[in-house]
Amino acid sequence: MKRLEDKKITAKEYLGQVRHMEMQIRDLQDEIKRLKELAVGISALNCDEKVLSSVSQDKMANTVCEIDEKVRELDEKVREFVRIRSKVMETIHMLRNDEYEHILYKRYCLMKKWEEIALEMNISYRHVLRLHGLALVEIEEILKLS
Repeated sequence: MKRLEDKKITAKEYLGQVRHMEMQIRDLQDEIKRLKELAVGISALNCDEKVLSSVSQDKMANTVCEIDEKVRELDEKVREFVRIRSKVMETIHMLRNDEYEHILYKRYCLMKKWEEIALEMNISYRHVLRLHGLALVEIEEILKLS
């Protein structure tokens, strides 16, 4: 995926980075949870055995190392997510139109569906999409200037 610093990025790609990063974070959290469950399963096997085998100790050690690696990766992703989300929010707040700002914030920072945004803003679904298109044009201009 293109990064914030890439000058050829579209407004939609730029704003969509928040959602993409959030999905990556959720995936990593799920993976850590799965590995922890696996580690609990391995330790349960160890408790039932009279003699600990080196194979199950190795499995446990490998799983713990993998969990540690994934936790570090998650920490890094979260730091990057905070940086990107802050930058995107800063850009959204540069818009001159409050409706544009609300739509983009709700869609890209709060991950709301178009229908929810329309309902909250008391405007039609089609009008939300039209305003979204106009807001993207303004974001493109802001990105060109920065």
